[in-house]
Amino acid sequence: MISRRHMLLMGGAAAMPWPGRAQQTPAKKRIALIIGNASYSEGIGTLSNPINDANVVAEGVRNCGFRLVSGDIVQNAGRSAMMSAIRDYVAELKAAGPEAMGFFYYSGHGAARETGGNYLIPVGEADELNEALWDDSVELDWLMERLDALEAPSVVAIDACRNVLKLPEAQRSLGGGEAFRGLRRTAGGAGERNMFLSFATWEGETASDGRADDGNGPYARALGIRLNEPATTVRDMFEQVRLDVLEQTLQRQEPMNLSRLQRRSSDIKIGSWTRDPSESSAETSRYPLRHALIIANSYSDAGDLSLPNVHHDGEIVRSALASAGYETIYLPDGNDRETRDQVDLFVQRLDAAGPASVGLVYFAGYGTALDGENVLLPQGPIPRSKSELRDQGIWISDLVAQMEAASSQAIMMLVDCGRPFSLGGEKGEDRGFSESFGKDRVVVAYADAPGTYHPDGKAPSLFADAFARNVVTPDRISIQSVLRRVNDDVMHASEGQQRPWFQTSLDLPIYFRADLLPEEAGEPSVEDSSPNSPRRYKRR
Repeated sequence: MISRRHMLLMGGAAAMPWPGRAQQTPAKKRIALIIGNASYSEGIGTLSNPINDANVVAEGVRNCGFRLVSGDIVQNAGRSAMMSAIRDYVAELKAAGPEAMGFFYYSGHGAARETGGNYLIPVGEADELNEALWDDSVELDWLMERLDALEAPSVVAIDACRNVLKLPEAQRSLGGGEAFRGLRRTAGGAGERNMFLSFATWEGETASDGRADDGNGPYARALGIRLNEPATTVRDMFEQVRLDVLEQTLQRQEPMNLSRLQRRSSDIKIGSWTRDPSESSAETSRYPLRHALIIANSYSDAGDLSLPNVHHDGEIVRSALASAGYETIYLPDGNDRETRDQVDLFVQRLDAAGPASVGLVYFAGYGTALDGENVLLPQGPIPRSKSELRDQGIWISDLVAQMEAASSQAIMMLVDCGRPFSLGGEKGEDRGFSESFGKDRVVVAYADAPGTYHPDGKAPSLFADAFARNVVTPDRISIQSVLRRVNDDVMHASEGQQRPWFQTSLDLPIYFRADLLPEEAGEPSVEDSSPNSPRRYKRR
C-alpha cells in the first residue's frame, strides 16, 4: 500500500489589503484549483484525510481572495476529470493575463517513476501497482508545461505521496517487500518559470497523511493556518509552514520550498486580505529547534602540549552546523566554569525549544579515560597526575546525563579528543576512551575508536573536516549516514591509522541538510533558509 505523501504546493497572491485600507477587495484576479483524492482501491491504498486537507486549503485560499475555478474542490477524480479541471484552470489563468495569480493544490497519492517523471494518481483507473499505473496517472510535467507557458505567476501545491514505485521488468504487481521512495525534485532549468513550489516533504521521503481522527495531515493543517493569517510574502509564509510541520512531526517531516519566481514577482504576498498584521494569532517566530554547542580548547599556555589548530576545527564545525540550520554557540578555550555554564545554557535552550528540538555538542581538545570513565579537559593547566585529572576533568557521562534530562528528542555528542598527552610522564589509566555512552536518545561519536588515539595531535582534525563536509548537503542525510561517511573519509585520509567510532540509542532518525540561500530572483533556487537564521554566540 502506498504511504501517504505530500507533494508540491505552489501558492502566491499579490498584496492583499485589510479593512481600513483604500482597496477593500483584491483587484487582480486570483484563480485556484484544489484537488483531493482519497477513495483509492485497496490495490493502491485508501487515504484518510485528502478531502479534509483539500477543504482546509480551499477555505484558506478563498480567504486570500482566490476563486476556485470549479466552484468547489475537485474530489476523488479520475484521470479525465483531473485533466479536464487542470485545462479549465490553465485556460482561465491565461485569459486573466499576466497580472493574475494562480494557486494549484493536490492532495492524494503521487509517485516518481524510476525511469523519470512524477505522477499524480487519480481515483478509479489505477487499481493495481503495476506498469499500467503510469498510463493511468497524470504526469506532473504535463501540468508544469502548461503553467510554464503562462505569463501569470503561480503558487503550485502538491500534497502527494511522491513515492518511487520499483516495478520489476515484468508487468506484475509489486510484492509487499518492495521499497517506496518520494517524488523526485522537478528538473527546473528553463521550465517552471515564475512559480513557487513547496513540497510537503523532502525529496525522496514520505510524509504523513495524519491519523483518521486528526482530520488533516500536518502539512495541510499548517498551510490552512498560515493562509488565514495576515498577508506576507510567499516565501515567508511557506517558511512558516515548513517550521510548523517540523515541529508537529518532531522533525521527521520537512517540507521543501523552491522558488522559480521571476524578479517582478519575487515580492508577491499571500494571506488573508481581510486581516491586519497586528491580528495574527499563529506563532510567527519560535525558538529554533536545532541547537549546537561547539567547544574548542587550545591549551595555549601548555607549551609543547598546546593545540594550535583546534580553533580552526571548531570554526569549520560551527560554520557547517550553522549552514545546516543549527543555532550555534561557540566557546573557544572554555575553562571549567565557562564550560559548565554553557552546557547549562544549552540545556535551557533545548527545554525552551521543546520535544521537537535536537542538540549537538562538539568538543575539540584533550580527553582520556580514567577509572573506566571518559574525561574531557577544560582550558587551563594540563593535569600532571590522576588526582589532578579527577579534580580538573569534566566527565562525559555527567554531561550526557545532564543533556538527556532535557526535553529534546535527541542529543548528539561528538568528541574530537584522540590526541596523546601525558600526566607528568603518565598516561591516563587507559589509552583513548572507553565505550561508554548515553542510553536514552543519544548519539556519541569519537574521532578515535575506544582504546586508540592518533599520533599527530597538533595537525588539523581529519574528523572535524570530514564531519563539516558531510553535513553541508542540499539533501537530507541522517546522523548515522553522516558518521558512516565520516568514518570512511577519515580512514581513507589517514591511510587506516585513525578509525572513528560512534554508537546510537536514537528511536527516531535525525537529519542534516544545508539551508541554501536563495539565488538572484528569477533563477531557480531552493529557499529553505529560516527567519531564525543561525547566529554566532562567541565568548568575548
